[in-house]
Amino acid sequence: MDTPETPSDDLERIPTVCATCQKKFGAAVMRSPFDPAKILFSARYCDPCILAKRAADARREAEEHASQRHLATMERWAALCPREFRTITEGGQTDVDRLTREFPKLSQVIAHDLSAGQGLIVRGKSGHGKTRSVWRLLRRAFDGGKTIRALTSGDFDRQARDAGGTFTLSEWVDRLIRADILFIDDLGKAPWTPATVGIWFDVLDGRYRDGRPIVVTTNLDGAALVAQLRVGPDIGEPMLRRMRETTRGIVV
Repeated sequence: MDTPETPSDDLERIPTVCATCQKKFGAAVMRSPFDPAKILFSARYCDPCILAKRAADARREAEEHASQRHLATMERWAALCPREFRTITEGGQTDVDRLTREFPKLSQVIAHDLSAGQGLIVRGKSGHGKTRSVWRLLRRAFDGGKTIRALTSGDFDRQARDAGGTFTLSEWVDRLIRADILFIDDLGKAPWTPATVGIWFDVLDGRYRDGRPIVVTTNLDGAALVAQLRVGPDIGEPMLRRMRETTRGIVV
């Protein structure tokens, strides 16, 4: 490997031309101890060119590492966010400019600050961009290193019943409670069993006690949600109270 020459070294040098810049410089040489007339090594590059090559190699290596990190990030995001809700630049179908242009109020959703522990409930009719805007909010949290668990209302019900059937319900509930952010899409859309409603209250209460935010989209107001989930006041009222105390509501 060529190394920059130092004025204080004791190496023998001979005039030569740099293989890169074609300028003359004193090239360090090493001669054979058995035949002083035989040169075993002679530097081919001048100091400025050696230092420039090292800097270029370091930049290239940093760019390669950055590219690998970006690819890994994109893969993790693709595994979390459904293709329909990823942006066009993320390989998805969401046009952010069109989203904010057609539904200007959704900018409030995207700008919501989850870092203080306050969650968000976005309510409105289907087709008004609720879920797409929430995923833009979640992308900021994702880029900030937050762990996110995202489930549709139907996913929650199926996974809860599956976990109960395999005796892993406690672990499943704990994962939902410990996640930095829990997102439930279309709460109240899928019919839930009373057992699933009870599990949801356990998750909600656990996150409430730990100060961890939830993000919810729904078509229903509080009374309609309780009616859809078919729960009595002993669960319905505490559930709504927990959700309202820990979230900001935006109606679109």
